[in-house]
Amino acid sequence: MSRAQRRALALLPAGALAALLLTGCGSHGGAAGGPGAAGSTSPAPAPSELAHMQKLVDDADSAASAADSDAAADN
Repeated sequence: MSRAQRRALALLPAGALAALLLTGCGSHGGAAGGPGAAGSTSPAPAPSELAHMQKLVDDADSAASAADSDAAADN
């Protein structure tokens, strides 16, 4: 597996997290009185969801560090 492929696989969970956050925050526009009306708020995520997302980010960071170490060892 090439260095670029390892890095892409390591960053996949971080990309998924970013997509999830953008999807959750992306519905702030729209017609007045609609679901995205100004002043409406989304419910806060549950603590277990936050813990799960933090674990995904930590795992992605760890995988990226491991990929960097492997790449440095290859040189």
